[in-house]
Amino acid sequence: MQTFKGKTTAEAILAAENKLHISREMMKVTVKQEPRHGFLGIGRRDAIIEVVVNQPVKRNAAGKQPRRSKQQPKKAQKSQQQKPTKYSSKKTIDPAEEVRRQAAANHQKNIARMKKAAGNCCTYLVDSLSALGVKATATPTTIRAHQLSIVLKSDTPAKVIGYHGKRINALEELASAFLDYHGVHDPHLTLDINNYRQRRSQTLERLAADCVTEVIATGQAVFLDPMPARERKQLHQLLEKNKQVKTYSHGREPFRSVVVAPAE
Repeated sequence: MQTFKGKTTAEAILAAENKLHISREMMKVTVKQEPRHGFLGIGRRDAIIEVVVNQPVKRNAAGKQPRRSKQQPKKAQKSQQQKPTKYSSKKTIDPAEEVRRQAAANHQKNIARMKKAAGNCCTYLVDSLSALGVKATATPTTIRAHQLSIVLKSDTPAKVIGYHGKRINALEELASAFLDYHGVHDPHLTLDINNYRQRRSQTLERLAADCVTEVIATGQAVFLDPMPARERKQLHQLLEKNKQVKTYSHGREPFRSVVVAPAE
């Protein structure tokens, strides 16, 4: 039995799948603690689950469980006892080893499914940008069971990125839905062009530092512009160890934003 945490129960289950390399159907999940968002970020707690790996059930060629053989007559039992025992050359299979083999096989199937969906997803992105009048190419760079990174190239990268990254973030949402529709469970997709994600990450670091300076100088909270969940998460992580400020999210999607306030 192992314990996993996540902001939601789904994230905790995903962490268990990635750590144990098994699918959801091979786990018995017990929720030990339900997640709670709290009020304005106060009183928030993660989801905690306990995971037990299910033992595989042996089945015959017809897909049914083998029936138990009836007891043999006493005479037959005596005759069998008198015969010398023949040792079988077949090795007994450890149930835990069988589980690991099945998990590895499922992992390879998930990777094969992702590879196939990745190629179709690249075609989908190129066609979508073409419909917007933007010529581009798409190349997958990282392919894992539930994770995919695609790099776009275009002579007009600004049209792909859009104002404050709105277009590339929208394309990322559409591509994630495309992967889910084609059988990739809970895909984690990242779209990038001209190292936009890295440059945006550096911008968020500078923004976080400026917010801390303003909050300390004025004693007032700073309300940032709405941004995607990925960028809000990065700001929370950048400032979570700073004891002089606190952060929480405000508003509803797609206008949800981060607030940096003085620590009480």
